[in-house]
Amino acid sequence: MHSDSKTRAGWDELPADLHRTVEEVLGGPAIEAVTQSNGFSPGSADRVRTASGVRAFVKAVDRLRHSGTYDLHRRELAVMERMPPGVCAPRLLGSYVTDEWVGLVLEDVEGAHPGAAAAGRDVDAVLDALASLPRLAPADAAALPDAADEFAGDADGWRRLGADGALGELPGWARRSHDRLVAAAERVGAATAGEHLQHLDCRADNVLLDRHGVAWIIDWPWAGVGARWTDGACYLFDVRMRGEDVDVDEVLRRHPLFDGVADADIDALIAALTGGYLFKSRLPAPAGMPTLREFQRQEALTGLAWLEERWS
Repeated sequence: MHSDSKTRAGWDELPADLHRTVEEVLGGPAIEAVTQSNGFSPGSADRVRTASGVRAFVKAVDRLRHSGTYDLHRRELAVMERMPPGVCAPRLLGSYVTDEWVGLVLEDVEGAHPGAAAAGRDVDAVLDALASLPRLAPADAAALPDAADEFAGDADGWRRLGADGALGELPGWARRSHDRLVAAAERVGAATAGEHLQHLDCRADNVLLDRHGVAWIIDWPWAGVGARWTDGACYLFDVRMRGEDVDVDEVLRRHPLFDGVADADIDALIAALTGGYLFKSRLPAPAGMPTLREFQRQEALTGLAWLEERWS
């Protein structure tokens, strides 16, 4: 999943004050900045290095050009400032916030996105990292969105599709199973309720595997509180979408992250995500994100095919 690199702001386009903030955090000016093209954000994303070899990952955006991404960066900054110790996530080193710009200076993780070989061999490393996400103290949990509420919004996609008269566009199996899909999706709030930190956007392009095979979870603007297994199921959804050679239902049965999770709860999450993706895929593309709607359409088709297999 790659964005059009032309939508990225470059390091040289960032304000001089932001450059100075990075210099103060790293103890010297950046002599190298390599733009990263993965993802959908139109903001900057640069791995920077000083003359003494100190590295960081810097992401920034201009509110006047991309107000939605500005808000997401502010959300991510708030999450990173409260990130519990021990989570496999880059540390926040510093930040730059004005009414026009927001920038995050993060620990640079040297690694590659999982799944490149499409062989399924990275799946356990990612699930192991997700299994380590902690149960949050009440004060920390209260500062984050409730995953159940977030997914309930996705589940509403089925109702909105019906209201738009779009159900006839669905594949035949989905039309015949519409009532069951709606009923499953409506359970998602109860299925995903919990007290664990969750990333809530867990795809391969939001994970890096370091040279030791440890998975690092990156890009946290959507973080919330929910059931411990939720991120893992979302990652398996992405594994299927990318066509990795792995039986995700067998992984659900054997990995400890999913111990005790009912099949109906997994179905509820898949159905809710699918309804949300279907509805959003029919909307106009947001400015600066030309590939997003096609990605969402492919995700929706993935969810429908997965549920058809699970319910056959």
